[in-house]
Amino acid sequence: MKRKNNDTAAYLPFTIAGNDEDGEPLARCLDKKYSGHLFPVCRSRRLPALDAGDEFLGKLVKNAGEYAVKPFSRIGVAEQSGETIFGVIERENGNCFLQPAERGAKPVLLGAVKNLKNGDLAEISISGRGRDRHVSVVKNHGPFTMDKLNDLLIAQKYKLPSAFGRETLKECRDFPDFSSSGRLDLTALPLVTIDGEDAKDFDDAVYARPAEYGFELIVAIADVSFYVRPGSELDREACRRGNSVYLPQAVIPMLPEILCNDLCSLNPGVKRPVIACLMQISPGGALLDWQFRRAVIKSAARLTYKETEAALNGSFNSRTKKFFTKAIRPLYDAYLALAKARKERGALELETTEIKIRLDREGNVAAVEKREALTSHKIIEEFMIAANVAAARQLQGTKQPVMYRVHDKPPEEKLSEIKPLLENLKLKLPPWPALTPQHFNRILELCRKKGNAAGIDNLILRLQCQAQYSPQNIGHFGLGLKEYVHFTSPIRRYADLLIHRALSNACRLSEQTEELPSPRAFAETAEHLCTTERTAAAAERELTARYLSLYLRPLTGTEFEVKISGLTNAGIFVRIEELGAEGLIPMRSLPSDYYQLLDAGCSLKGNKSRLKFRLGDTISAVLTEADPATGGLIFRYVSEERAEISSRGKSKKHLKKKNKRKSAK
Repeated sequence: MKRKNNDTAAYLPFTIAGNDEDGEPLARCLDKKYSGHLFPVCRSRRLPALDAGDEFLGKLVKNAGEYAVKPFSRIGVAEQSGETIFGVIERENGNCFLQPAERGAKPVLLGAVKNLKNGDLAEISISGRGRDRHVSVVKNHGPFTMDKLNDLLIAQKYKLPSAFGRETLKECRDFPDFSSSGRLDLTALPLVTIDGEDAKDFDDAVYARPAEYGFELIVAIADVSFYVRPGSELDREACRRGNSVYLPQAVIPMLPEILCNDLCSLNPGVKRPVIACLMQISPGGALLDWQFRRAVIKSAARLTYKETEAALNGSFNSRTKKFFTKAIRPLYDAYLALAKARKERGALELETTEIKIRLDREGNVAAVEKREALTSHKIIEEFMIAANVAAARQLQGTKQPVMYRVHDKPPEEKLSEIKPLLENLKLKLPPWPALTPQHFNRILELCRKKGNAAGIDNLILRLQCQAQYSPQNIGHFGLGLKEYVHFTSPIRRYADLLIHRALSNACRLSEQTEELPSPRAFAETAEHLCTTERTAAAAERELTARYLSLYLRPLTGTEFEVKISGLTNAGIFVRIEELGAEGLIPMRSLPSDYYQLLDAGCSLKGNKSRLKFRLGDTISAVLTEADPATGGLIFRYVSEERAEISSRGKSKKHLKKKNKRKSAK
């Protein structure tokens, strides 16, 4: 592949108007300046053959003394009649284009449309194709803002739900008061919640103490099934939503606020109904026994991850000092046992970057924070996994339909993608039936020793199947578990609510049998929940990328140290590690050469210069474009010779100053 520089400023819109006597295409320029002229079309390696009615951007060049048009890129993104697209208006040479709010999408020519200004956010409708293709403006939303774009993305692209309906909210006014009668009284035990600083709902509380067999663990989960009854409007709405959606600027909850932030929130010092999982584990973290009970608790304290971590490191505040001996330390000791079991079964140990975007009151990005991998996070994670395993084992073999959380091993044909990498590491995977997460952990371990694990994490992650909800149990490959369900968060996942109802029946937790769907309806619900989960993840990922672009736009022109996270024919994907922001170094910004992908896409090498880029390498790059409308980031490669030592760290200084300045406001 050859690196080429392209200047699109001189490109004009054309359409294929017909053919000459030799059958070669002729193009008519849509710019008024050249109206009435037909130009022969130069052959292009960039584009497939152009047909009558196709529209494209091109440049007029002299060919044998006459003008011809050299195509650059197609115009238009719609293939289906009636498709609606939204994007930002760009006006050039008397013509009006809509740049779709999608990365990589090509501009749509609107022609000489009036009442649309440069920078407006607009919706258009496209019908027909080729000669019959018609573009019309549906609505002009005025000057582009993130709020306007967010509203369109949420409502039209992802079709995420808005406010709760009248009937749903009416049911929330008639909840019964729970009674402690018949519930296991755990109010005397120092159960605590551990969450982030900005958490508003606390749906799980934990407790541990040493025992002669190892440890006694309690995971208490808010009893959502007490309030959300099968067949109610509230239940139908929760199922329709499937899960809560966590976006940078807002949370779209699965359940109304009165449940999330009040009745089903385990606030400190307040009695709350829960379904408690009481477990016994060995010193090595093996699950020896378990029991599920409807119970009542009174959370002893609302702790945060950071203050719990500080306490484990010997730094206390008034809360952690009070609860360290009777709550925090036993949790940590039990976690060490559970961590041993995790290590023994060989759960997949991928390192991923999570970021938190903080907005100010005006909706601007105040700060971007990378989530630290704290031991306090791992404590809660391992306790939740243990309770989920106990729930799965409790329900196996019962007559209840079970909504398993399953994760299949990577498809056999996909493993061929990393064969060159394995040969380079002098490793060999076993036959597919014998494949375990430990084999991937070994690859990661060797790559981390060589300093290129960042890209390998992404590569191995791409090999994995998606975790899903299913009535059929095939185990959870990533966690190395034979049976697994989601039990621990019925406030934000409908699948967990179904598990609570199944446990209520299987363990006879209430006098009334909980109604569950038929097998056919249950399978349809599983498919629906997989869809809502994927939609939520895509929306969160896309909006996060847009806010990162908005945050970085003032830093255009700044040189960053970036880590290579992917290599493709289009260029090099890189990540600003402290932000988790990923962008592209296009092939055209690399030194002129022919580049080849090697080692199963783990390296890119120039044939002449021998310049080589590898996954996980840290290189210098200048941010040249940050587009909040698409969430795209474009970088320009800075060669080692040009990257002065004094300029390294410049990007971090800019980011620290930016965060500090925003925080001060």
